[in-house]
Amino acid sequence: MSSASQPIGSLMTRDELVAALNSIEWSDVEFKEATWEVPKSALSTVSAFANTEGGHIVFGVKDTNGTFKVTGVVDADKLQNTFLGLVRDLNKISVQLPITGQIHQMPEGIVLVFFIPEAARNQKPVHLDRNPRNSYIRRGGRDDTCTADELMRLMRDASPTRYDAEPLALDVGHCFEGQSVRWYRDMFSRSNAGRDDGDEELAFLRKRGFIVEQDGRLVPTRAGVLVLGAAEVLPQVLPRMVVDLQLYRHAAAEYSPTARWADRIPVEGNLVQAWRTVVDFYFRHSERPFSIDAETLRRSDDPPDYVSFREAAINLLIHQDFSDHGRLPVIRIYRDCTEFFNPGDAFQSREKLLDPGDKEMRNPSIVGAFRRIGLSDQGGTGIGAIFESWRRLGYLPPEIHNDKAEKTFRLRLPKQKLQSEAQLLALASLGANLTPPQAAVVAFLLLRGEADVADIKALTGLSGPQARGLAQELAVQVLVDPIVDGDSHVRLATHLRARFGPEAGSSLEENQGLSSADPGASGTAQVTDQVTQGARPLVQTLERLSDVQWNIVAHSDAPRAMAELLHLTGYSQRAHFRSQHLEPLLRAGILRMTVPDKPRSSAQRYVLTENGIRLKAWRALNNPTT
Repeated sequence: MSSASQPIGSLMTRDELVAALNSIEWSDVEFKEATWEVPKSALSTVSAFANTEGGHIVFGVKDTNGTFKVTGVVDADKLQNTFLGLVRDLNKISVQLPITGQIHQMPEGIVLVFFIPEAARNQKPVHLDRNPRNSYIRRGGRDDTCTADELMRLMRDASPTRYDAEPLALDVGHCFEGQSVRWYRDMFSRSNAGRDDGDEELAFLRKRGFIVEQDGRLVPTRAGVLVLGAAEVLPQVLPRMVVDLQLYRHAAAEYSPTARWADRIPVEGNLVQAWRTVVDFYFRHSERPFSIDAETLRRSDDPPDYVSFREAAINLLIHQDFSDHGRLPVIRIYRDCTEFFNPGDAFQSREKLLDPGDKEMRNPSIVGAFRRIGLSDQGGTGIGAIFESWRRLGYLPPEIHNDKAEKTFRLRLPKQKLQSEAQLLALASLGANLTPPQAAVVAFLLLRGEADVADIKALTGLSGPQARGLAQELAVQVLVDPIVDGDSHVRLATHLRARFGPEAGSSLEENQGLSSADPGASGTAQVTDQVTQGARPLVQTLERLSDVQWNIVAHSDAPRAMAELLHLTGYSQRAHFRSQHLEPLLRAGILRMTVPDKPRSSAQRYVLTENGIRLKAWRALNNPTT
């Protein structure tokens, strides 16, 4: 079995196999002993992986109480042919999947690895023995038989007739809420000049697909009632609230089911009413410092995070699974983040959600209704807009958890800055001249240790190929480990993990968001880091700047003589100024000398490096009053 033609994501490198053996069996790896023959449970695992997010089946590994030991397979060719024959037999499994395989020759024996991709929406549920009840999903390290509810969700999502487009046997004369229809028509006219030709209400609704003809009579669609339905009709279509809005005064980590909210609105009614309630709730509780657009000089009173919140809230309203009446969509606004929870998973992977272009969606009729009035993205740009807006605010990327097993979707907007003062100083100490996208990725790696392609896309806004290219550029600069073909993860270089990585006990994450404006932050904080276990010298790395050093940075856009800097900072002791404030900035790569080969030259001047300029810009963004 050759791995040369396998798509990225299907390969399991030898290093990944070893890492999996030393870890625990989880949602994307299943070990089978399979010394002589294909185990009966293998097809259950194929069904589970195909119905969830895909994964690897590994033959030739024995599981002993959670410890995995390579035992090898006796006849690799026979075993692979038997397995591939089984998964191509439609009497055994309901679809033929593009399963790929590879061989790893381990010291203990031969190991076979098969990649099982996730099945397409319309192929699910992938089941065994021509019986849909023999369908499985992957949950943790288990292959669980689908419950009746889980099976129905898979079947509804697979239907060629979308759930929201189904006609309902209701009286069109009494199922729409008049004020919502008028608001919708007004928004439609604003977004589509000249296209509302003054039709009567029913004619307008029919042209927009809210009403259809069935058996010679006009009836509303489910989308029509969900978007514009009257209060007396809606409970028949959606017997639960549309969204539960909650505001908390504490951080997300302090949440518990018994935690008391500061404000809460259980939102019922149609989607138009829900949207207006969500916006009102958001503006009522948001800080609204006005800003001035530098180009138009127009004032904006929108909160800085409004674009991301707006797109995330619309995404929650229109993409939820309206057939799921047992779980509630929830928006929780905390002091340090906002979280959005939806019943119903996205049909795309996390990485593909960040790509532009139309995507397969659960409720196309509802999405179309919101697009017509300019409230939903065109061409699948909604998630991208959330990430782009958050990126401009300098925050860590939004977090997406798309759970294919539970069929839920969570989006989290963390209000934590990506680059802290300590990180920027660490970046400067590397001596690398990084572009802003490269600096963002390295800053993330300093916090987390590793990132995948989706993380890089989220951090930079780049496409998949561009993200992989950026990772290769960082590898060339020895800032990340060499990229192995087929590996979608990027890891901070070993020598940097020893200095700055999370496992090194670095205080970078602890110092996230700290600045010398904090009480007690004056004075030059330094830490001594051992780069490797070898004989390399200890490296002094600044973590924070003193008030004097920030003053130096503030005035060093242009080259400054020592005497100028002494005057500007109000300092009189030249030797102490040089040793305690100036030289640490030079060593940290924040300042440079204009005559580096003659440090004591009378023509010597000091000026910011590129990293120093970046640090000053960060200071202006995070401490605008200083």
